[in-house]
Amino acid sequence: MPTTLTVNDSSLNAIFLLRILNGLNLYWYDLYHDTSTMVIMNNNNNINASSYLTLIPKTEFLSIKLSSKVNRQLQDPLVIMTGNVPAWVTEIGYTCPFLFPFETRQMLFYVTAFDRDRAMQRLLDSSDMMNQQHNDQNERSSVAPRIERKKVQLSRANILAETEKIFASWNNKAYLEVQYEDEVGFGLGPTLECYSMVSKELQKNNLELWRSDKMFESSHDASSSSTYVDTTDGLYPAPFGRNAKSTSITKVRQKFKFLGKFMAKALMDSRMIDMPFSIVFYKWMLAQEDSLNIEDLIHVDTNLYQQFKKLENIVHQRDKLQQMSKGKKRLKSKDDPIHNNNNTSSNFIDTVVNDNDDSLKLDGCSIDDLGLCFTLPGFNHIELKKGGRDCSVNLSNLDQYINLVVYWTLVEGVRRQFESFRDGFNSIFPIHHLKCFYPDELHQVFCGSGATDLWDLKVLLESTRCDHGYNLNSRAVKWLFEIMIDFDIDERRAFLQFVTGSPRLPVGGFRTLHPPLTVVRKTVENENPDNFLPSVMTCVNYLKLPDYTSKDIMKTKLSTAIHDGQFAFLLS
Repeated sequence: MPTTLTVNDSSLNAIFLLRILNGLNLYWYDLYHDTSTMVIMNNNNNINASSYLTLIPKTEFLSIKLSSKVNRQLQDPLVIMTGNVPAWVTEIGYTCPFLFPFETRQMLFYVTAFDRDRAMQRLLDSSDMMNQQHNDQNERSSVAPRIERKKVQLSRANILAETEKIFASWNNKAYLEVQYEDEVGFGLGPTLECYSMVSKELQKNNLELWRSDKMFESSHDASSSSTYVDTTDGLYPAPFGRNAKSTSITKVRQKFKFLGKFMAKALMDSRMIDMPFSIVFYKWMLAQEDSLNIEDLIHVDTNLYQQFKKLENIVHQRDKLQQMSKGKKRLKSKDDPIHNNNNTSSNFIDTVVNDNDDSLKLDGCSIDDLGLCFTLPGFNHIELKKGGRDCSVNLSNLDQYINLVVYWTLVEGVRRQFESFRDGFNSIFPIHHLKCFYPDELHQVFCGSGATDLWDLKVLLESTRCDHGYNLNSRAVKWLFEIMIDFDIDERRAFLQFVTGSPRLPVGGFRTLHPPLTVVRKTVENENPDNFLPSVMTCVNYLKLPDYTSKDIMKTKLSTAIHDGQFAFLLS
């Protein structure tokens, strides 16, 4: 437990014990050398037990009573505005986060990481007040803090470079609001779209920031690669070698410093980014890089992980044969002392290194015949040790090769990138405040819910507001919900981008969207509504929908508006 803990309570011993048991529950697989049999299946591929397969559900460690006490403190406006959050709430919340559900820790994070005005604004946004009718908005405005807003104008064609320039000199706590050149719209919608567009720009291949599934392809195939990084395991930095050019290092480090600022500012302003990071990236954010091992490789490169687990099993089999041979040697030495000489030892070593045993081969091929050397797979210019390009991998040094590949892939090759990332992040607010979350929760914290989460009729009925000619029983609204439910993932992302400015929903989905999705009737006097397209006000998540004569016409018009109305904020 941290030495800074000031809480003095008779329950601490029990809490300390729970902390240890929670650690065993999360990381039990590290107690075993061979986890090859501890595999679970998902719909796509095999995932090792380290993929957050716990022995018992995390919810078993939650304390309902403690959570209720903490919630009362964090939902009290007087406590928030006076900054009088009890010390035990913060200390226990960060030392033993397993005691509290995600929602409680998220409230604690906003109270501890940011100023009181932002914490109060977050409390108002997440409270029941946001779901009340318009006539309550005056009451809400009377208690809402006034946080400065700084409006900037950006060019869509050069959005990454211009955003980098703005963040390079950003030193205040004002909300960032975006307006695009030659467009009239500004506010929440354009700002959310800015974070989405910059997120996409940062995933371009030509920036050379990330590992890619295509890194093993030949140069002939590389020319046909897509504009954006192609990875199924999540974004993770491409490694640097010891002798990388200083100009290349500087360029990449500047981008990662900007990324740190970008993510911190998005979180501070309650904006979502759209970047699918590897869970190992989030472990670095929580300063857990010293605990990374081969089991984390599956979250960076699944194919590499699978091959190296096979190599690791060969090492285990080699050691097992060695121990068995030593045991036989000792027995033979007792029975026949004449044979207890150096030749016996030499023969043993030759037998172990021989590769004649099928269990010491990789898919039927001996280690020597693989032609491996001490360079990083996929990055042959990176030597794992001095003179590594000229050092062949064999059965005797295979374990050293495995350890160095894992170390350079997960830690040493990306250390400088993450140093710059943390510098950028800390310039907005201290990154250590994220430690009340687990690595697998940070995707929700930064990216919200995916387009597939919480998207059904029950949720839409409970979280959508209808006004100005429509109600939940209106024919047009029922058709709209049916169309939305039938959307595939790409269509859902496009719909969200059209209506809200972001392709993602906040944590909690439509229920926590603020302002809530509002559907109103688009009036067209003395005209056929089938001749008009829907329009939106993204700043208030406001969909203006004509009362079409059929569901098919509505679907066609909505699809046209979604695809033709992207990337422009004009008068509707």
